[in-house]
Amino acid sequence: MSEKLQLLQNDNVLNFSDIKKQSGFVSRQPSATPRDGVIYLSSSTYHTLKLEDYSHCKISTVGELKECERLYFRLNNEPTSSDNYLILKGKQTQRAGAVISGTSSIATIIPRYASLLKKPINQRKIDLKKCEKSGFWYMRLIPDYEYKVHDLDNPPKEKVIYKIIYNGHIQNIGETNNLPRRLKEKKNQGVPMDEVYYSLMNTCSDDERKNWESFHIKKYVKEHGGLPPHNYQLGRNITQ
Repeated sequence: MSEKLQLLQNDNVLNFSDIKKQSGFVSRQPSATPRDGVIYLSSSTYHTLKLEDYSHCKISTVGELKECERLYFRLNNEPTSSDNYLILKGKQTQRAGAVISGTSSIATIIPRYASLLKKPINQRKIDLKKCEKSGFWYMRLIPDYEYKVHDLDNPPKEKVIYKIIYNGHIQNIGETNNLPRRLKEKKNQGVPMDEVYYSLMNTCSDDERKNWESFHIKKYVKEHGGLPPHNYQLGRNITQ
């Protein structure tokens, strides 16, 4: 039997699965990736939002900037201005997708955006969602402990989610409608602390605050394989 014929017979015996070619992007979900001075928009974003029809974008918020949870992309063809950002495309960017340019100032006024920029580039990609009420696409900003308590004996009286750290390790993740009272309770319980970080939750409902607490505890468990030393449950996730 020839070698060629034997190979053809083996092809039938081994039950091969042929690998298909993939398109230039795996996910068709529109996404945005903040970078220094720009926001990169993926190829899927370019096509889904029909960016070829627009030259500029207003980046807008609703509510308190310190607790901003959404950045809305309001596409338009108006001239460049202090609140209207130029969209660079194609040969202007030397890459697929598009870039919203001149976004450095956003980090100076939106703490959660500034916190996002501190993460590694591969952790900044955010899937865009479409607002049912306004029809605009938006980028969600996760509360990620943007603020630090500078005086542990005199923390600000705020509604927050928080993480307590000792010697560089998270000891406890929680939520509270009164940070000074909660830290006093934790000290009385013997929780060691030399740093405390928090995100403001003054405009959130109690249920929303509890959901964010649960989100961060589950994230910690996924990354570390167990609860923080002074957490004893996965938080109180409230079904919306």
